[in-house]
Amino acid sequence: MTSEHSQKPLIMGRSNGPLRFTSIGECMAEMAPAEITGQYKLSFAGDTFNTVWYTKMLRPDWSTSFVSRIGQDPISDDMLNMMVAHGVDVTHVQRSAEKTIGLYLISLKDGERSFAYWRSQSAARHFADNPALVATATDGADVLFFSGITMAILAPAARNALLGILEAARAAGSTIVFDPNLRPKLWSDTDEMRDTIMGAAAISSVM
Repeated sequence: MTSEHSQKPLIMGRSNGPLRFTSIGECMAEMAPAEITGQYKLSFAGDTFNTVWYTKMLRPDWSTSFVSRIGQDPISDDMLNMMVAHGVDVTHVQRSAEKTIGLYLISLKDGERSFAYWRSQSAARHFADNPALVATATDGADVLFFSGITMAILAPAARNALLGILEAARAAGSTIVFDPNLRPKLWSDTDEMRDTIMGAAAISSVM
């Protein structure tokens, strides 16, 4: 049975071309336990990158891009090459001569995972320091995805600039998708976390 009125799709393209999905945030080096005790295997992951990676795998017909900042060192090169190999557009992944990428290590005990993070030298913490670059990177996207971690790693001025860019993009027709993904340890206090997350939710189309 069909309804009398057709339901409007949750996500619609702004043109007749491939739908443009842009994810904004941080990708990190992941060290996970290997089969041999004391050894680890290296991969690259992060909430917003994982989302764009799976989007490309599930919808290869979509144009997918990642907005972030990485270093100019060999491990940053390896990360960038991985993104390209999986079909993610890295045009707007900035490069930093002073910083590198963040790292986290997974530990296993009694089948439970725990995480240790090293983020102080992460270039991604500065991807929105130049709002004009972010505005260019997000211009014309059908879907813009970001998360609570995206907001948490930025300085307050950069957070506000990013929210302004996303709010303008929504007014221009983009669908803004926000995953709160709360990580209290990344915030200076609960009030800052709550206020920022609520501000991000207020300018978003989908949570």
